[in-house]
Amino acid sequence: MNKRLVDEYREFIYRGEKTPFSLGTLAVAFFCAVLLIVATFTKIDITHFWLNFGDGGIAVGKKVFQLVPQIPVVLFTAALLGARFSVLTVGIYLIVGFFIWPVFAFGGGLGYIKSYFFGYILGFFVAAVFSGRILSIRYSFKNVLLASIIGVLSIHLCGILYSFILGFFNASRYCPNFPLIFTQIVYDIVFSVIAILISRPVKYILWVGMKNEPRKPKVKENTH
Repeated sequence: MNKRLVDEYREFIYRGEKTPFSLGTLAVAFFCAVLLIVATFTKIDITHFWLNFGDGGIAVGKKVFQLVPQIPVVLFTAALLGARFSVLTVGIYLIVGFFIWPVFAFGGGLGYIKSYFFGYILGFFVAAVFSGRILSIRYSFKNVLLASIIGVLSIHLCGILYSFILGFFNASRYCPNFPLIFTQIVYDIVFSVIAILISRPVKYILWVGMKNEPRKPKVKENTH
């Protein structure tokens, strides 16, 4: 029994079969949307070394960086569900924030479109598509790293461009802090790689529920 499930899972992963549409898949998509909401209000303190340049020369100091693991969760979802259903997950998050509950980082409602942070949410859709498709081609560490880099950069690029667009129309006076954004990009890539690697065993566990129906056993042909 276990060997049959393992064989089916390997066929599902390595032959590029798309994540099937089923109640199990929808349940996982809703679970990932809840996980994204939780990640929005989660802060992880990371202490790292930092070079301080002053009149006395270069000194090594420490800084505490607060990581909000939204982006790693988005890429975790892309690796777990693929491009189609990870976009659905972000869509659920967007609908909840617009019409049901203020689950965005700084509130909610349709007025959040005027916030420069909304550009990052739009970037979630872009990252879900590109990273999901990269990982569906072949699961390898090279593709995991590539999906993480492209996913993280696309999200931050959408966020920065959106803030410039709002500034052009005088809808926002936000000025991106590029040294801070660079630090965040580095940590987002590292944690996204970890999140995608974690999605592998999680997908192994949840795939049985996401599959439409069990594969019928092959019938041996009678050669007599």
